[in-house]
Amino acid sequence: MDTVSLMLNSPRGRDFCANIGFACSNDERKSGYNRQRTPSDVLDDLANVDVRAIAQLSEIEMLDELAGAVDVARYWQPPDEDDLIFAAPEVITVLRPIAQAILESPHTSWWTESVDLVNQRVVQKFESIPDSPAEPLRIRHFGDGLERWHEHMLDYEAQFVEYVKADPDRNIGGEWWSIPAADGVYDTTRERDGVGAMELMLEEDSPGWGYPRVWPVRVHGAPRVYEITCPADWAHLVDAYPLAVPASRRFVWHDTTGEHHNWFVPDWTAVVTDYDAVHLTMVGYLTTPGIAIPLTEHSGATVLAGWNPDVTYWLCSDFITIGDTMTEWRRSLDGPWVEASSTPSPQKPPASVGTWMPFR
Repeated sequence: MDTVSLMLNSPRGRDFCANIGFACSNDERKSGYNRQRTPSDVLDDLANVDVRAIAQLSEIEMLDELAGAVDVARYWQPPDEDDLIFAAPEVITVLRPIAQAILESPHTSWWTESVDLVNQRVVQKFESIPDSPAEPLRIRHFGDGLERWHEHMLDYEAQFVEYVKADPDRNIGGEWWSIPAADGVYDTTRERDGVGAMELMLEEDSPGWGYPRVWPVRVHGAPRVYEITCPADWAHLVDAYPLAVPASRRFVWHDTTGEHHNWFVPDWTAVVTDYDAVHLTMVGYLTTPGIAIPLTEHSGATVLAGWNPDVTYWLCSDFITIGDTMTEWRRSLDGPWVEASSTPSPQKPPASVGTWMPFR
């Protein structure tokens, strides 16, 4: 399947293409928060897109439209109204030239690139203005982080096996992600001109952090990096290092995909024996998350869920250190992120401070 078709087979890819289409539509009803939501009006909007205008969008404008598609990702519930509308065959038909124009934009030429080992960044996030000077971040090593993750996964699966035995029809929520959420596993994204780190703009189900600090990450040596560029890459990773989770993902992944399968995720304790890091490319993000991906070596399927665009997860942190010079970022009045030094500070800082650290 070609890249355009893969994008249009994915809820995130379709949502992004629709956002770009609405931004470039000649339909007078297209604008922003008043966007028409009926299937016929959406079809009219997207059928009136001037695909030549897509080439005129700036990189920040394209990333901003992508941010909207990323933020509404939900892998623990059924598709929303927009997801259903954008998946209609007649809508996919009008999205196809939009997707093609997106991939031909000079600003997306790097979206198929492997991890940028020179420009990795880690983001430290605060809900309100930090009331203390920045202290240097340091890599914290957890020798048994992945092993404890593995034990948790087995215990969690066993718990849900009992739930299913007791009441097979009971819809039980629970863990829905398939990322290596383990102590000592760091996640980083690249810096781009005008954006301190991709994670500033591109975060699923973003809680709206307002006061981030971005730190440079130095990559040493020659880490072994597995690249996810499409659904087949994710399926190959899961097939090669399988961990069966049919009970614990039974309900949440049925809700998001509409399908029942014998579900699998990667066994990250096995992946780390062959790879030090795993990177999801931008196009990989637009083609892979949120869909049921069949396996070839095992009887079942998998879902990529909870992985932000361009994020690299470092299963082995021996190859990275965090630099001492950070930059603070703020939202500007017109939306994009800018360095804090170029924006006025609020007159009175909030009393409480909430901190998110890139450690799990």
